[in-house]
Amino acid sequence: MTVNNIFPNSFLNSGIKSLLSDEYIVAFFKKFCTAIISRIWRYKKPRNWRYTDTDFLKVFFFSEIIGRSIHDTSETLNAFLLSHKRGKRKIFTDGRRRRMIPHQTEVNKYLRKIGLQRARNILRDCLDFQLLEALDQNLISQKVNVLIDFTEHPYYGKRNDKMIKGTNRQNGTTKMRHYLGFSILSRETHLYAGLEQVAMEQSKIPIILKFLDHLLDLGFQLNYVLMDREFYRAELLDEIKGMGGNVLIPAKAYKKVRTIIENYLNGEGGWVRRYTFSSAIETKCRFFQHVNLIIKAKWGFTFQGVKRDYMSGRIPLKVARIRIYTIMTTEKPRSKIHSWASRISQFYKRRWLIETGFSDLNRINRRWKSNHDNVRNLDRLGRIFVYNSWKINRELIKTSAEKEGEIKEWTLLQNQDY
Repeated sequence: MTVNNIFPNSFLNSGIKSLLSDEYIVAFFKKFCTAIISRIWRYKKPRNWRYTDTDFLKVFFFSEIIGRSIHDTSETLNAFLLSHKRGKRKIFTDGRRRRMIPHQTEVNKYLRKIGLQRARNILRDCLDFQLLEALDQNLISQKVNVLIDFTEHPYYGKRNDKMIKGTNRQNGTTKMRHYLGFSILSRETHLYAGLEQVAMEQSKIPIILKFLDHLLDLGFQLNYVLMDREFYRAELLDEIKGMGGNVLIPAKAYKKVRTIIENYLNGEGGWVRRYTFSSAIETKCRFFQHVNLIIKAKWGFTFQGVKRDYMSGRIPLKVARIRIYTIMTTEKPRSKIHSWASRISQFYKRRWLIETGFSDLNRINRRWKSNHDNVRNLDRLGRIFVYNSWKINRELIKTSAEKEGEIKEWTLLQNQDY
């Protein structure tokens, strides 16, 4: 399929550089190489070493983009370069032929020389580059919504250290790697902005606050921070509120929350309540945060219907509670409280974007079998790069197609093929 059959003419002639154009991919590759080489310059290479750092990184970078293994990519690039070189290939005494691109084993050895903390810093630098590029193209605004959630990857090796956790949600294994993911949502564009591997018994609050501080240092502003019940901490809500953001998080079924729901079902009060959220009494430093509790009916039910069935005795209190969910927010209610509460509860459903994004990351490339955490982090970086480029390309194509009165779909598979 040619490019003209994929993109609208207005997009091709607009002069916009897509995130997988030659200009952008070379710029990102240079940023990627600089971030790695600057951190492993002390790595001693053997004598008569004929490959440069860029040769190793080229194989890794191409393998992530085309979705092939390191071995397949190395052989493909080597065959391509040799086909364009004149002369006979040198044959060594053991029968091996001289290569232009390093072999899979050499690439893996090079990648293992990069430590975990260095891999984290590399990922941070490259993702910052992508976010600022999207901001320069006006695809996202300075005020962003932040989505935070966990994801886990099964581990089938024999390691038993703090970086490998236990799980009962994976097939064929009881071990996993645990990642804390960050993404931003702005102008209907969802982009991944960070990924951190979490060790056993490691607190997630400092990791979240450090990421949000870094996001503010880049020039962004916080709008909403959407989280799940796993991040139910008064300290975290208090810190985010101090940064200028508002938190959206489901409320746990504590005794006071259950009482509020029961009072509402009995016809006492409205479905937006004031609620004081505090840390545990045993903590050395207690935090208090005043939030607004929004009571909403789940999909397929209505407030009036649930209340009517409960008051008439058709359903017990336990069933009525199951049909209702509660959302906490640190934002103050607007003038029209009911419409404001409906918008807040509907907007919280956008948190599922990071969940579906994790599924897209898993199908971008093959599963890596490396036992090294730093190599896994670099692999996640490559997947995130392809995912972000797909999202931004789709927005560019959508905007251009709307000007022509057309509807253009742009899938992840099309983005990789292009």
